Amino acid sequence: MMLQKNLLKEWWVWVIALMGLILWLSSCTTPEPLEPTPTKRTVQQGKNDFVPNHGFLPGEARTIEGVAKFHTSMWYNTLGVDNGDWNKLIGVYRYIDGLKNKNSFILAWRPDIKIRDVFELCLYENIQGANVPHESAIFKVKQDQLFRFALEELNGKYSLYIDGVLVDSQRNERKFQTIGIVSAWFGGNQKAPQTMWCWMDIY
Repeated sequence: MMLQKNLLKEWWVWVIALMGLILWLSSCTTPEPLEPTPTKRTVQQGKNDFVPNHGFLPGEARTIEGVAKFHTSMWYNTLGVDNGDWNKLIGVYRYIDGLKNKNSFILAWRPDIKIRDVFELCLYENIQGANVPHESAIFKVKQDQLFRFALEELNGKYSLYIDGVLVDSQRNERKFQTIGIVSAWFGGNQKAPQTMWCWMDIY
């Protein structure tokens, strides 16, 4: 009995007991679920299309959202002047046209050849078959940087958002009653100079 009273007088006993209680409570809490890794999509050297693609079925939703990140293999500086060409990451096209490169709005990408493992993103559109990259508004991301994107149709415009930031908008003169998905595609007028991959999903 005397021993117990002496122990209670020692402050460090209470500290140890409190630490034990904290550890026990922390072990009882449910950990936050990890965000799932998006689907890996790969283009082989000498090819254009990334696989798996997003399929060809039309949809009624004219706004798409998703997540993506680039692997270091996506960076290159071997195509000369064609290093500046834009590649397609994801987009929407007017399904009634039957062609993905006629009337479409696309999230496009290319490597920043001045900075290793940095990539440039922009809004890219096809207007009656003409290619129009919006190079005046570029958003940059690093390799393995997970980012969220949205191609949003609102009030007659298509807008590109990256991580909630408005990158650019363009008025849509051609109503998209039903859309198809433009899947990831390398080129430009070149094929992939090496096997490369990224991770991406749309909701």
